[in-house]
Amino acid sequence: MSSGGARDPGRGGAKRFGDVMKRLLRAKRFYQKSKYGPLVTAWEEVVGEEIASRTKIGAYEHGRLTIQVDSSVLMQELSGFLRSTLLQELRRKPAGQDVVDLRFTLAGGSESAAGQWTG
Repeated sequence: MSSGGARDPGRGGAKRFGDVMKRLLRAKRFYQKSKYGPLVTAWEEVVGEEIASRTKIGAYEHGRLTIQVDSSVLMQELSGFLRSTLLQELRRKPAGQDVVDLRFTLAGGSESAAGQWTG
């Protein structure tokens, strides 16, 4: 049992570690937003609000833009029927001029019963 003024070093250490992790995650999210910001805007303009709300940029390396998609049905539609049109439209945007390939992956998030993306 500890007295009222004593701190449990295990709990205090865990809290400090948790605080550090939260700060790191916030910094990473900010970095990704600043890194992909113009591409995010270009993607949203090309696909529209509905599809943009169900997708997010996963990576951009060597001209390949990887888009994470919330459902396999939408992923099939984007990667099959719409891929070349989307790439062409994206390349017309200043932020998308260097994109040479679009890749679609199923996001780790899940769909709710209403079909909205929760991930």
